[in-house]
Amino acid sequence: MIFVDSREASKAGEIYRMLVSVFGEQVGVKVLEIGDYLLDGSEGVAVIERKTITDLLNSMKPDEGGRGRIWSQLDQLDEVDSFEKILVIEGWMGIVRKLTEWNESSIYRLIEGIQRTYEDLVVIFTPDWKGTGHYLIAKYRSLQERREPRDLRLRASSASKTLEEQALYVIEGLPRVGPALAKALLKTYGSVKGVIDALASKPSAMIREEVAKVLGRRPPEEVIRHARDIVMRRIELD
Repeated sequence: MIFVDSREASKAGEIYRMLVSVFGEQVGVKVLEIGDYLLDGSEGVAVIERKTITDLLNSMKPDEGGRGRIWSQLDQLDEVDSFEKILVIEGWMGIVRKLTEWNESSIYRLIEGIQRTYEDLVVIFTPDWKGTGHYLIAKYRSLQERREPRDLRLRASSASKTLEEQALYVIEGLPRVGPALAKALLKTYGSVKGVIDALASKPSAMIREEVAKVLGRRPPEEVIRHARDIVMRRIELD
């Protein structure tokens, strides 16, 4: 599925319609806590924040905390575990010198600073909304492609780890649960059994609120939903 943030769908209707024309019912609109697009493919997930040049300039202006909004948005994006994180900068950079009083050099310094600060963040440049649409289409298709054969062992042995490390290892094996969320789940519910029991018996909303007290933020709904699904689903192996 491709989820488009409801505000983004209103603001960038051309991109939304372009995605629907290619993927049809695989495209949905919902309120996303982080990012403008969530590409949930069978072989991976990507969260994408889109900034036009104008958006980028506006987000650089200091807010009440003295930082530009861009930094708080990227901080939130950086906290997401096990997803690809992508910043799309859309538009012609020359508009800075043509239509604004901004120092063009400061924009390039900002972009360089972003890439240095957030090592896991990929920065993509597109010329216009069509370019962004084509990138989203190509990226979603790549997330549908299998990267390795099913029968390969995907995780290293945990035999040499401490009991605490082995417990984290087990919880990190849940789909899209990264180290920070695994640790928060174990601290919240006390044991691997406690985590599994919570996922099996509690609503996603309750789990998100309980874990937020330890994690400092609510984990993404999609992550908890996928973890609950793998715990609850009946699996029949050949």
